[in-house]
Order: sequence, then structure tokens, then C-alpha cells
Amino acid sequence: MTAPDTPNDWTPRPAALWAWLVFVLTSLVIFYPMLSGQFLGGDDQVIAGYGFREFGAAYFREYGKIPQWNPYLFGGLPFFGVIGHGDIFYPTAWLRWIVPTGMGMTLGFFLHVVLAGGTMYALLRGLRLSWTSAVVGGVAYQLSGIVLSQISPGHDGKLFVSALAPLAFFALLRGVRDRRYGWFGGLAVIIGLAILSPQVQMAYYLLVALGIWALWLAFVDPERVRTSSPFPMLGLAAVAVVLGLGIAAIQLMPIFDYVQWTPRASGGDSVGWEYATSYSFHIKELLTVVLPQFNGSLDYYWGENFMKSHTEYLGALVLVLVVLGASAARQRGLWTGMGVIAGLFLLVSLAADTPFYRLWYELMPNMKNVRAAGMAFYLVALPVCVWAACGVEALLQGTVSRRRLLWPLATLGILALLGVAGVLQAMAESIAGGIPFQGVIERAMANAGELRMGSIRLLVILLIGGAVMFAVQSRRLRAMTAAAALIAVVAIDQLSVLRQYATWYPPVEETYADDELIRTMAANELPYRAWDPMGQLAGAGMYKGSILMGHKVPTVFGYHGMESRFYDDVWGGKNIWVNQLSPSLHALWATKYLVINQPVDSFPGFRPVLGPVSFPNTLGRNAPAGFLWENTATPQWVRVVGGAVLVPDSLIAATVSDPNYPVDRVALYADSSSVAGASSTPNIPEPSSVSASLTSWRPGNMTIALSGSSPAPTYLLVAENWYPDWRATVDGVEIPTHRANGAMLSVALPSGAREVTLSFEMASYATGRLLTLASLAGAVMIMVFGVVHDRRKSAHV
Repeated sequence: MTAPDTPNDWTPRPAALWAWLVFVLTSLVIFYPMLSGQFLGGDDQVIAGYGFREFGAAYFREYGKIPQWNPYLFGGLPFFGVIGHGDIFYPTAWLRWIVPTGMGMTLGFFLHVVLAGGTMYALLRGLRLSWTSAVVGGVAYQLSGIVLSQISPGHDGKLFVSALAPLAFFALLRGVRDRRYGWFGGLAVIIGLAILSPQVQMAYYLLVALGIWALWLAFVDPERVRTSSPFPMLGLAAVAVVLGLGIAAIQLMPIFDYVQWTPRASGGDSVGWEYATSYSFHIKELLTVVLPQFNGSLDYYWGENFMKSHTEYLGALVLVLVVLGASAARQRGLWTGMGVIAGLFLLVSLAADTPFYRLWYELMPNMKNVRAAGMAFYLVALPVCVWAACGVEALLQGTVSRRRLLWPLATLGILALLGVAGVLQAMAESIAGGIPFQGVIERAMANAGELRMGSIRLLVILLIGGAVMFAVQSRRLRAMTAAAALIAVVAIDQLSVLRQYATWYPPVEETYADDELIRTMAANELPYRAWDPMGQLAGAGMYKGSILMGHKVPTVFGYHGMESRFYDDVWGGKNIWVNQLSPSLHALWATKYLVINQPVDSFPGFRPVLGPVSFPNTLGRNAPAGFLWENTATPQWVRVVGGAVLVPDSLIAATVSDPNYPVDRVALYADSSSVAGASSTPNIPEPSSVSASLTSWRPGNMTIALSGSSPAPTYLLVAENWYPDWRATVDGVEIPTHRANGAMLSVALPSGAREVTLSFEMASYATGRLLTLASLAGAVMIMVFGVVHDRRKSAHV
């Protein structure tokens, strides 16, 4: 429903088109480098995201389908069921099937910043606010710190959910308040997309917020229909949630299937209170919502997090507008309706800083398997921007007195003056002194200049923005001029802080250009692995994160977080990997190359090939020069051994990592497994007379030819991680796979076997795909029914 114009409002025609043009232009202030082909490189995108997405896009272009297995990191892991591989099933993935991966990734960020403004505009117009109020609210939201600064770490999934959130609120508004049934089908699609983003944790928070919003619409909303029961509408909202979960089943089911094999499983390295409360927002950083330089930005950050690549800046002028709009929001019921959501998710984002989070952690499902609760702050920013739009409405309607306008400006002005005078710096150093982490006080002291300049910026913004607001309040600025001025000052305020969070690189062809080390490794036919030291040997590592995956070079380690926990155990513990010097492990996992960033006289089992090789562009590299070593033994991706021993799982890692472990003669299996011919009595036979060779290989699929014969049982070992969904056929007959040597894929071979085919196909993916298609069909049916119903209803009016 179109909002009526207010006395000092101006509405262009067509209103929505002009609004979207504003959101595009404000986004281009940040994204204009993409027009010349530059690549938006967030931290995680540079060292990992690009490699993941390029692999998925290249595989699709070659084979016409999405890969199910990623062999390039940590001995291999599923591609579907792993949070962190990116937007595999989200529409932005389709861009990368058409345009180069780097361009597709950058466009994904840009389009969703624009979308964040547009969806907030839709919500605010649905709440019957004026065009100017809705556009200012949309600009405030799309440029709010917790939304736009996600481009800095490269967390596109968080941005995607943030952009969809106002649209989900709008869909519920239209469904429950206006009783437009088709919008419940739309809500299901929006929820499904939010989960497929694939920021499941952010989508989880959104579902909770939508539940609160639905209850408010049904029982508290002043404009609710009081003559009809609200329960049918709530029932349809519940159906929409179920269908939304079903639409996302293609990704959700593999995730829930796989998580038990990762460090996030019960008893793993990535669970528990300390893990769950890490990377949260902190009470000591609350001033940053108005003065982000108080705790420092990016390289100047000091605080309780290990690092921080984003900001929770809400905007000084936005907060002034919130104060001005308090009465208007209260009259519309939005102060309490949105206030419950904002209050709840402020507490969630603060995590361990309040007693509340212990209750949330214990009672809410799956909260023990996630961290970085600070991401919930986007559900604080959303209500704040709704209230700010109410403030614009109050200004335009002339219901704001000069005194009421003066006091929030004066309060923030005093804060800015305290920063300029150095008082806030003394406070910052005092707070930093109470944080028990090394170097925090030094970083707080180094931030002094940034804090003073930030305070000056705040003062200037308040003077300019305050002048515009007083001019609107006194009617010196009216209609189109008032709208343009309010949009401009809010955008300038936000952009003057957020512009530093965009890091641009040359096109990916230059940014990820091969070096001599990579060219030498990539010239070899796959499969093999390169060892780039990490964990306790990270100081010698050559490439950051999963850079090598972007060059199609499989690595022993990499950067992910959802690798096989068995693999971590074998190599000596997640992020430590104390066993990475073990020659037996490198033999088992087919390590061909070692890349390091420093010269050494010798390296057991390896011989020098290249180095030092200089790198003029050190992006993704830990040093300006590197060295390449080659394994003196020929790596074997597949091998056959004649012995199988059952031992306690807890003893396997120490045994197979022993340099004297006979990798070509025996395989160890957990004593809880059932492997034909395996014995609990230690037995090390002579090398098997059966040999194996790869005849074909691609990610998730391989064929192995066997030669020779043996009267005794033999066991095939493959340098890939085991997972239950590996399927094996021997001479056309399907047989089970097993987990050998802690983590390896293995098959017990029947006598006389000649060919083994291995393929990775997740059963949960197949089931999830059916649920997704059925749920999507259900959502479409609801939308069609809604359209037909609305037309019939209009015909009878």
C-alpha cells in the first residue's frame, strides 16, 4: 500500500524506481572500481573464498554439475555439506557459471548492498512511511557498519542474509497484517535463500526475529485486523518456515550429516563455551556504534577479539534520527515491536559479556556448535534503521521541536569534543589496561591519532547534519530539497567511515597470477599434494590459507575449519598438526612437493628443486621469496597392503605417524570396525604382490586397476579422506568402504579383484534435493493461490 504524502514530503514518480536509483548510486561510491574490472578482495575471500568458488565454477563448466567432493584441502572433504565453501546453491553461484569468478564474486557483493537498501525501503513503505523516510532508512541500512563492512572480511553470506532480512519482515507484514496469502509463499522462498546464503547461523537468528515479528503483528500491531482470529495467519507463517527449511534442505541435510565428522562434533576442537563466545561484540566496544575509532578500526583495532575486520557503526545522524522518531515509532507500536528484537539480539551479540548468553547457549538448539555471536548485531541495526525512518517522518511532519532536536546533537557533540580533547583516549587506555591480552594497551595507545581524527569527523558530521535537520525542521528545506539533503547527509556520514573497509585488487588474472613455484607444481598431472607448513610450523609456510587451491594445487592443509576431525587427529591436532614432519604421513597422503619461505640446508625425504624464487606481488604469500622441494620417493595415491590390524582409535595417530611405520605393508583400522580378514593381533606381512594404479581421476571419482594376485586378503588404501558416502565397486560389485590409518579411504579387496571404482555421492544431498524441489513447488502453489484469491477478492469488492 502506498504511503500518503506528509506535509513536507516529496514523492517522485515512479517512486520505487527513483529509490532503487539512490541505492545503486550510494553503493557505487564504494563499488565504482569494479567498473574497471578490479576485484573486491575481502580477507577470507582472498585466501580461501576465491579458490572455493573457482573450483565450483570450473567444475560446473567442465562437467555440467556441481562437485560433491573437494580434494584440494585437508585430505579431501565434502563440497556440499561444509559450511564455508560458499554460496553453492544460492543464485550468485549462477553468475560464476557465466562470468569470471572474480567478477561474479564482486557483483554478488554489490548487488546485495543495493538489495539491502531496496528491501529496507520496501519494509518501510509497507509500514506506511513516506518516500523520503523510506529511502533514508534504506540508505542507513545498506550503509550500516554491520552490513556494508562485511566486504572487508569477505563474508558475503552475512551480507546476503542481512539484505534479505527486511524483505522477510515485509513478507510477514503483508501476509499477517494485510492477509495477502501469496506472501507466505514468498516468505518461504526468502527463508530458503537466507539459509542457502549459506550463512546458516545468521538465518537462524533471522528465524527467531521473524517469530517475534509475527507475534507482534498478530497480537500487538495497532493496525491488526481485530475482527478475525490471528491464528490462521500464524499457522500460514509456520507453514512458510517449514517450506523455507525444506527449500534449503539441499544444503541443510548434507550439513547436518557431515558435522558429526568435523571439529564441531561433540567432543571436537571447535565446540564448548570458550569457542562459542569467541568473536562476539563487547560492552567495552559499545561506543563504536557512534564513534568507531574509539576501539580502533581494522589495523588499529584494540579489544577482546583476536582481530576484527568489521564495525558495528550505526551512524551518528541515524542515532539522532532514532531519538527524534521515538514518539512516532511508539505511536505505531514499532518501539516495542522492534525493540524486543533489537534488545534480544544485542544481548546475543554481546555473548559472554552478559549472563543472558549462558541461557541462550544452553537452551537454543545448535548454539554450542557455532561462534562469532557478534554477527547477530544486524538484527539491532535493522530496528534502528526503522526507528530512524520514523525520525525522518517526524521531521517532515513538523512534530519535532528545536529543543528535542538540539539535545541529541549536543550530547554527541560533547562526546566528540571529549575525543578531540583526549579524554576519550585516556578512557580507552584505562579500559585496554583491564583486558588480559598481550599488546592491547600498546594498540590502544597507537590508536590515539585515529581516535582524535574520528572525533573531529564526528563533530563535522554533527554540524553539517544538524544544520540540515534544523533547516528541515524550520521548513527552510522543503519537499525535494529536504529529501535530497537528508539522504545526502546520512550517506556521507556512513560512507566517511565505511569506505575504508573496501580493499580493491587488480583483476584476478593479475591478482592470482601464477609464480614459478606454482607453475612447476601445476605442470604435474593430478592427483598429488603439496605440503605448505602450517600450525606449529606456520612461520615457514609459503602461501596464506587456501591460496594454492585457487591454482588447482591440492594441499596437505589449507584454510577451512570444517575439515575431517579424523584427519586433524592423525596430523596431530587442529591448527597445531604436530605430526606434519612425519615421512610416513606424507607417503600415505601422496605428498609430492614442499613449499617453504626460507632456505634450509636439507630436508629429510625431499630434495631442492627451485629457489629462491622472488615474488613482485606478495598477495597471498607469507614472504617475498620461496623455495620448492620435491619428495625423493614417487607419491602413491593408491596402494595395496597385505595386512590389516584392529587397534583402539586413540592409538592410531601415534602409530601411523611414527617414521618407521610400514606404510606399504599394513593398514590400521579402529577396533570398533568390521573389516574382512583384519586381526587384533599385530601382524606385518611382506609387501603385497597385488599392485594398484589410477586409470582415471577427477574430484570425487576414480578408477583403479589392480594387477597381480594374492591368496591372502589385501587392502586398498587411497590418499583421500574416508567418509560414509564414498561408494566402491570391485569388478562391478558394490562393497563397503572403511576408514584406515585414522582417516584414509580404504577397501578390503576380494581375491582376484581387477578393477575398483570409487565415487562420492552424498545420500543426504539426493534426499535434500527432492525436499527442496517439493518445498519450492509448495511455496509457488501458495503464491499462485494468493494471486488468484486476491483477484477474486477484488472482483467482489
